[in-house]
Amino acid sequence: MSDINELEARIEGTFTAVKDKLKAQQQRELQNYLDRQKLFHEYEKVQTQVVEIAKPRLQALARRSGNRVSVTPLVTETRRAARFDFKSAKAYITLTVSVAPDQEIKNAVVEFDLRIVPVLWKFDRHADFNVPIAAPDFPALTKWLDDRIVAFVELYVQMHESEIYDKAEFVEDPVAKVSFPKFAAGASLEVGGQTHFFIDDTTRATFAQQNGIAVK
Repeated sequence: MSDINELEARIEGTFTAVKDKLKAQQQRELQNYLDRQKLFHEYEKVQTQVVEIAKPRLQALARRSGNRVSVTPLVTETRRAARFDFKSAKAYITLTVSVAPDQEIKNAVVEFDLRIVPVLWKFDRHADFNVPIAAPDFPALTKWLDDRIVAFVELYVQMHESEIYDKAEFVEDPVAKVSFPKFAAGASLEVGGQTHFFIDDTTRATFAQQNGIAVK
């Protein structure tokens, strides 16, 4: 029969084992936290460069859209985004461009989300581009983002094409005798304070030759 000291030692050993287990678990969690913080630090460097690429492009879209759009920045600890709300009589249109890390913090994920209600047009609702944090390909990201923006603009113009033409000021090429919206002119020439618009440089050159005008 064992004495009470041996029993107490066994009891104490059980508690010690639990404490050691908890301590080891805490150390693992601490190390995981430190590792993730290090990954976040590297992610933030890539995120900054992604924002530097995206910002002027989104600003260009906003400028061209004028008062037809309102832009709202959305910022959290790890995510940066810009939401474009477009004024349109055709549909409710919201475009959101964002960057955030993936679950493993191995990639900065740039997302392009488009919402159009009602859905009467064919379009890609979502697209994303993974930028590996260890080896980011910024030229590829730039091309991808430019392509997404242009595709959206083409869709927007398609949706509002009749409205754009209805509101456009029409002009006539004096050589080809063809009328077209002023914004679609391929060339122009100012003569005596009057601006003439042309389909392209060919009819512009013909007009200048017919009227004895030297053009560069």
